[in-house]
Amino acid sequence: MRLEGKSAIITGGGSGIGLACTRLFSKEGAKVAIMGRKQDRLEAAAKEVGGQVLAVVGDLTNNNDLDNVISKTLNAFGKIDIVVNNGGVFAGFPLHETKDEDWDTIMDTNIRSVFQLTKRVLPHMMKRKAGAFIHISSILGLVAAPGVAAYNVSKGALLQFNRSIAMEYGSMGIRSNAVCPGMVKTEMTEELMKDKELMQEWSKDYPIGRFGVPKDVANACLYLASDESSFVTGVAFPVDGGFTAH
Repeated sequence: MRLEGKSAIITGGGSGIGLACTRLFSKEGAKVAIMGRKQDRLEAAAKEVGGQVLAVVGDLTNNNDLDNVISKTLNAFGKIDIVVNNGGVFAGFPLHETKDEDWDTIMDTNIRSVFQLTKRVLPHMMKRKAGAFIHISSILGLVAAPGVAAYNVSKGALLQFNRSIAMEYGSMGIRSNAVCPGMVKTEMTEELMKDKELMQEWSKDYPIGRFGVPKDVANACLYLASDESSFVTGVAFPVDGGFTAH
């Protein structure tokens, strides 16, 4: 198994891309701690996946909750090999109508929380001289779309954060990579995807001819979490059906 003997923290691990990663990582032998705000969803995910899955309720923007998930993971599994920074929010407003609090909410969740969790886990990985971070960014970290400036900026900042970790900690055996999904069928995109006419128009930008599903992204994360990618760090890996190829 590709992750046998490894342990991971996956934020937002109870649904969507996070749940797909939880399923796949567990299947490949990893012990997984999943963090999210909804206890019932986390417990249902842990029950469904089986194996060694630890459900930890918490808010990504609360530093005490981040300390708690790290402590519980170390107590349960003894180490942290992998962190998947998946939890995030999406919202759109014209830039001139964006309220300060809406901008701050997106930045706090999509980039500040990643910084806070990463800096807390790094000392544990530095002691062991091994570790892998995987950050779920977006194609909107690579290209911009109108009406979602705050989201664009948060995901672009995440890519530069990813490169910074790769450069600063690579000599210590710690890798950092980002995955940039295109349109993926999740709870976050559920309402948007009800607009069939819009989806038909958008699908023309995907050479493969379909939108993604969570497992498409999880497969990329599995590769980046495994020893197969031991010479890969600092990359922004598009999983987008060819959207960014044109």
